[in-house]
Amino acid sequence: MDELFSCRNCIQNCGQSLNAGNGAGYCLKHNSVIPRPNTTTCKYLHRKDLPHFVVEEGIREHAAEHALFPRLVALDTKEPIERIAYSEKYNWERGEFDPLTNALAQYFKAERRWVLIQAFTGGADGRRSLAHASLVRHYIDHCNTWTSSYRLVLGLLEEIDETPNFTRKALVASDGVSIDEIAEHALWDVVFVRLSAIQEYGWHAGLENLMWASDAVNGSLIELDWGRLQSELYKLRTEWMHEIISHAKAHDAFFPKPEIEQEDAD
Repeated sequence: MDELFSCRNCIQNCGQSLNAGNGAGYCLKHNSVIPRPNTTTCKYLHRKDLPHFVVEEGIREHAAEHALFPRLVALDTKEPIERIAYSEKYNWERGEFDPLTNALAQYFKAERRWVLIQAFTGGADGRRSLAHASLVRHYIDHCNTWTSSYRLVLGLLEEIDETPNFTRKALVASDGVSIDEIAEHALWDVVFVRLSAIQEYGWHAGLENLMWASDAVNGSLIELDWGRLQSELYKLRTEWMHEIISHAKAHDAFFPKPEIEQEDAD
């Protein structure tokens, strides 16, 4: 249960989940390497597994508990953890280089961050899919609006029914649990972060169908039946895309001309 409130289950640590992404993590909020992501947290935790408005009370309690700590802390002892700047050289020299973490560490160097986020689309790799959905949610949360993120959500919907694939080395080993089981858990990590992105966008845009997207899949989510859920998502994604585009057009926000991009303030 504690790990649900660790950096592994926070959208700011985009490249890892409870079951995927070995080694150190990287936090966008603190622009810091996370040496032990499963035992680290902070007051800015934004859970991956559920939309913010669903677990808001628990997140507020967690934030209050850690209110006096401005940066990362140990989950159990609350011992402060100093910020660690990411170094590509350091990771290469120690044989710890991870391409996905390296890409995420470039986030603050991008002039337009939505362009970097779009570059994560179109891949079947599980960790890449995890990072893409987490980045979309981070962007929506940071901008606190829907008008600058509808295109990112449309890109996410385009692949929401695609099966994320994990290599063996991407999975976090757990005592007494087979690799096949861990891979299954990791798949659901991606499914929940994707659906939560759609729901959070619905909350910002005031679109009830998207807010409660998890209720529209005919029970397949409750049963954790990926084959059935995949079929439901394939049918729903076109409907959801149409709703997003129609809503954006109704508010003169769909690629306006002259196009004015609402820059995020990261």
